[in-house]
Amino acid sequence: MNFLVLLLVALILKFTPWRKGFPVDLLGNWARRVAAAPPRPKWQALGMLALPLLLVGLLLWLVGGIGYGVLTLLVHTFVLLLCVGRNDPLQAMTAQFEQAWERGDREAASLVAERDMNIRAENSVELLVSVRKRVVWEVCEGYLVPAFWYLLLGPLGAMAYRMLQQLQTPAEHPLRALAASVVHALEWLPARLMVLSMALVGHFERTLAALGEVLRSWEVSAEQVTGQGAEAALAAPDTEVEHRSVMPPVRRLLQRCLFVWAVAIAFLSVLA
Repeated sequence: MNFLVLLLVALILKFTPWRKGFPVDLLGNWARRVAAAPPRPKWQALGMLALPLLLVGLLLWLVGGIGYGVLTLLVHTFVLLLCVGRNDPLQAMTAQFEQAWERGDREAASLVAERDMNIRAENSVELLVSVRKRVVWEVCEGYLVPAFWYLLLGPLGAMAYRMLQQLQTPAEHPLRALAASVVHALEWLPARLMVLSMALVGHFERTLAALGEVLRSWEVSAEQVTGQGAEAALAAPDTEVEHRSVMPPVRRLLQRCLFVWAVAIAFLSVLA
């Protein structure tokens, strides 16, 4: 059933207005509410954060076996829609940036990147690389990491990652260090698998040569690994900065990467 759920979510994201997941970011809003709550012991804050997990777990138990599993399928699909990223990195996220870039208006492109993606760069090459890395990271954290943990742990695993990842807490918050450590651990393996899949559909030898040691390092963040992996897999020269259409190559790379993941998931589903 897991593959069917992922397929349904992919079709909804592709062909409906819900390209950014469910219109209301319920999990993100809850995580921000927990972060903004008055200081309390760590176990109480953790209990508040885990409350949606308990409710969804209870709901899955109640609907289990009803309607030949159709209700369970719908709950899984709804929960996974709550867990995907909210930025539509393969289309809307960079639309205005691309329009400005294709006009040759580098200043407008820089302002759009700063406004929409909080990216500041000293020159056009740095700006382009930063935007491409951000798009790659949004695909990783918004699609692949939730899908990975959904496959391993079900909807509760994807929910836990999404809420911890959205837990933007003050420095003194009791959950800050714990949340950062758990998110790093949850992202570590999916990010490395994403880099390997980009290597398969991009410049394989160049990617492994550039990231051989980094892939095995626990300290290097998932965002750094995926960004460096995408640049190595693209192997685009700096002169590309003068081209008018600069985002399609990274978009094609990510689409092929997602296809590799889909084939692998389908194959594993058949074996299971």
